[in-house]
Amino acid sequence: MTKQEIVDVFIVRAASAEREGLRQILEKMSKDELEMAHEALVAQFELQAREEEIFRIRADSAADQALHSFRMQKAREPQRLAEEKAQLEQDRKTFADAARTLRSFGMTIANFNLIRQTVGENFSVYKVQEMIAANGATLSPPSQHELDDWTRQDIEAHNRRLLSADIPTLRKLAREAGARGPVAPQLDETQKVRQAERVDGTVYPSLPDEFRDGNNPEEVLDAAFIRKCSKETMRLLLKRYGADQVNEALQTRICGAYQY
Repeated sequence: MTKQEIVDVFIVRAASAEREGLRQILEKMSKDELEMAHEALVAQFELQAREEEIFRIRADSAADQALHSFRMQKAREPQRLAEEKAQLEQDRKTFADAARTLRSFGMTIANFNLIRQTVGENFSVYKVQEMIAANGATLSPPSQHELDDWTRQDIEAHNRRLLSADIPTLRKLAREAGARGPVAPQLDETQKVRQAERVDGTVYPSLPDEFRDGNNPEEVLDAAFIRKCSKETMRLLLKRYGADQVNEALQTRICGAYQY
């Protein structure tokens, strides 16, 4: 490059107000000095260009990572919502189990939310029990309706177990019932009806004094009859007269303790 071309390179890059003064300075410099200055200028521009390219590459990489992360989160959103819903349903089931098991708090939304906030999600009945032991006053108590409903569920579950039990199991239960302490006195008819009342308000008919096991002749319906009767007859007794009256007969209708 000629001396004048080098001067023009500097001039075009200078601000308009600085060009005249810069030209006077440059024209006083030798060509060697101008070439050295020009090489320094070129090196500076190359360095700046490289820095800008590095900055652009880093900015593009950061943008790509952010876009990828956003797409991954968006793709996983249905799964995350499904997992949250499943966990919520599981926690509600555990909450109901804890309320029915411990029977010290009601199944209210406020109690459910408080338990979740205190012990976290995916809690257990034991964790709820620990929380109540630490501060039992934080949860509202169960309603009478809830207590009655839980009692009804207990009775129905007990009856289902008896209905599904095999003959050896039923006879074992009968022997255990007969071995419990002193025999209770005979119930009068009013007590029998009260004994037969269920929590849901319905009433079983009173257990008769005699009953037929299949096609056999009628026999005295006492503890011995219940122990030896067929599985079908046992289920019929439980279904028709209720587990409470059958159990009562096992304890009270024993030879020498029940009058026929």
